[in-house]
Amino acid sequence: MKTPSFRLKIALLSTVISGVVLVGFGLAAFFMISKQKIESLDTEIRSIGARHPGWITNRRDFKRLDEALGFIFGEDHRDQVILMVKDAADGNVLYASPGWPKDLDPAKLDGTLAVDPKASAAAADSGTDGDSRGGRGWGGPGRGLGPGGGGGQAAFTKIPKFQTISTALGQWRLGLLGTADTTLIIGLNAATTRAELDHLRNGFLLALPLALAFVGLGGWLVAGRALRPLRGIARTAEQVTARGLDQRIPVSNEDPEITRVILVLNRMMDRLENSFHQATRFSADASHELNTPLAIMQGELENALQEALPDSKEQQTFSALLEETQRLKTITRGLLLLARADAGQLKPTLEAVDLTPTLERMLEDLRVLAAETQLDFEVTLATGISIKADPTLLHTALLNLLVNAVKYNAPGGSIRVELESRDDHALLTIGNSGAGIPEADHARVFTRFHRVDVARQRQVEGLGLGLSLAREIVRAHGGELELQESRPGWTSFVLRMKRLT
Repeated sequence: MKTPSFRLKIALLSTVISGVVLVGFGLAAFFMISKQKIESLDTEIRSIGARHPGWITNRRDFKRLDEALGFIFGEDHRDQVILMVKDAADGNVLYASPGWPKDLDPAKLDGTLAVDPKASAAAADSGTDGDSRGGRGWGGPGRGLGPGGGGGQAAFTKIPKFQTISTALGQWRLGLLGTADTTLIIGLNAATTRAELDHLRNGFLLALPLALAFVGLGGWLVAGRALRPLRGIARTAEQVTARGLDQRIPVSNEDPEITRVILVLNRMMDRLENSFHQATRFSADASHELNTPLAIMQGELENALQEALPDSKEQQTFSALLEETQRLKTITRGLLLLARADAGQLKPTLEAVDLTPTLERMLEDLRVLAAETQLDFEVTLATGISIKADPTLLHTALLNLLVNAVKYNAPGGSIRVELESRDDHALLTIGNSGAGIPEADHARVFTRFHRVDVARQRQVEGLGLGLSLAREIVRAHGGELELQESRPGWTSFVLRMKRLT
């Protein structure tokens, strides 16, 4: 499973955090608004009961309060308020408004109200005991609720109780207000309040996804802006190669943290460039300085070999030393070429080279080398394929590939050499039936001085420079050398270079 990018993680994280905050805020706000709405209904219920004391002047005429409420709310809203009066002593219903819901059983309403000591003391001080009969606390005769009616404050001596009841007609907010002998139940239709709360909730749920989408988009954009310097660092780092160690990351003063990272990386690349140039110069200088003594040694050994008696011990010694000297010259030349390639100084002298006769001559020599192991050659060379190349360098690269095909082959195996033209490129495929290169070594097959375990076990001569040198030479010509296939019993390399038209 592909790991999500850091930018995507930031966008998702900001969306999740914002979502949690918004949901928490929405729940808290909805709870507070709901509480405020309910308290508003409770306050209105208290106000209705307190403003119209005449409802209890005559216990047989509770209809006056109901009519007064109808007058206040209007005929169109008579169903928004309901009224019931119960005897506090036995709980009997003294009056119920016509709009009282039939499925709301008065017996199921808990009309037990606790006595409010402060209200009782206030009623005693004002000369009323909270009873409706005295008329003093509730307004005297003739002080009803109709238009032009009056009255004082109703002396409720019980602690009011409020509750929400659901019926077939909707939800009602009921307030139970009481005196010493009577309980007044006023209900307000909570449908409008509930509709407002539902509308508020639905609006929030609709706006939440849009808000989170904008937050996620904002997080994506902010993360992209924050990561822009890192993309610049990555682009510069990709250009840092053996030929591009002078690349540096542009310093920006926008972000102090990123600026510090850039400065550290630039200083590190300065040290890397200096160290690499020192190593390259040492390798090139050492290889160059070794050429002269090795050439002198080779000449002296050749003279000594000619003067030595045939089949003498001296002749054998000089012959062995001459072979080792030639091997040292080959290694030194290879190191010098690699050092020049690293420094960007491997500049081939280009001329037209016909690959077919060049390969035919090399294969004749190779058959002599492979005579002992009795290798079978499968050669398919297309004619008329020419490239622009340095003949000496190209010969070195091709010889390394062909010699490897012989050295790492199995006795009695086969070598396949195929030259073809594809589009505007010349393709040379060289394969052998050796043990193959382990998959773990595929990525390092062109690494200098790297040798696979198979080569070490078979004690094949070499330092692991042939393939890396061949690839550097091919790249200097604008081509590419790749490992095409490697499995037990078969390994092949493909060389691709621009063909002359």
